[in-house]
Amino acid sequence: MDVLRDLKELVLPNSTKPKLVLTIGAFDGVHIAHRALISGAVMSAREQNAQAVVLSFDPHPDTVVRLDHPPMIYMTDLEDKAHLISEIGADKLIIHSFTPEFARFTAQDFLEMVLQTGEVIEIHVGEDFVFGYKAQGNVAWLRQAGHRHGFQVRALAPLEVDNAVVSSTRIRQMLSTGAVDSAARLLNRLYSLKGQVVHGNRRGHLIGFPTANLTIPGSFAIPGNGVYATLTTIYEVEGEGKPRLSVTNIGVRPTFDSGERNIETFILDYSGDLYEKTVRVEFIQKLRDERKFSGIEAIREQLGHDVENARLVFGETGYD
Repeated sequence: MDVLRDLKELVLPNSTKPKLVLTIGAFDGVHIAHRALISGAVMSAREQNAQAVVLSFDPHPDTVVRLDHPPMIYMTDLEDKAHLISEIGADKLIIHSFTPEFARFTAQDFLEMVLQTGEVIEIHVGEDFVFGYKAQGNVAWLRQAGHRHGFQVRALAPLEVDNAVVSSTRIRQMLSTGAVDSAARLLNRLYSLKGQVVHGNRRGHLIGFPTANLTIPGSFAIPGNGVYATLTTIYEVEGEGKPRLSVTNIGVRPTFDSGERNIETFILDYSGDLYEKTVRVEFIQKLRDERKFSGIEAIREQLGHDVENARLVFGETGYD
């Protein structure tokens, strides 16, 4: 799959315009509803000998048009988003820069820009899709434009699981409460965080459970405080590594009154040097809430129980 940074890159000099089936959306997390939408477009493109093109944006449009809202919390970076979309079978992914100037495009301006890129035969969007300055455009508007310009509009109805609509917002809320197993159902994969291992205070070595301390950008969704059964992949070389069984603590270390939120991972049966390496932690299930202990011996005993409980989870979920 080709990853482009501008719609104009679709048009090659001195060549005929390609036939396109286009899907548009922010697609943060690339959850099961996103996958259904993109898969439908890919299947349609294959049937019509067209290219399946996904148009997404960076940063998320809400960070530009909804300045009164809290900062955006992402579930995927651009690299992971591209990888997940490529797995679905898209031919091209366009990560278009969403600037304040772009936010002022009218619905007509946006459509004209899209139609200049190729022979658009279909546009696939969610049923609640809106676009253009002050959300001037919606599915009904797009369908009317399709009649004039010769393209079809396919609008996917909201997907529901457990009587609630699947959305990125819903999954972020699950993560914030520690319900990582529920989030995984809606993501169709384990939720993960990727970061670099940095030097900590080495309390893990003192206790007998040496941990890798991760640095994660503040703009990414971090599961709620607690202890989790996880898989940790160590990237010795970029793009390589295998998942290892691990137990991950997220919290403020209340026993030591650190106050600062940390992500610490203890990798089972591993003794290598991880400093400055990049690792990915995938969250399988929450084991317990974070709590304060009477001292180091009590922590050591509880961590032993955590490892035992994690091994049970690995066996039950097929990750052992």
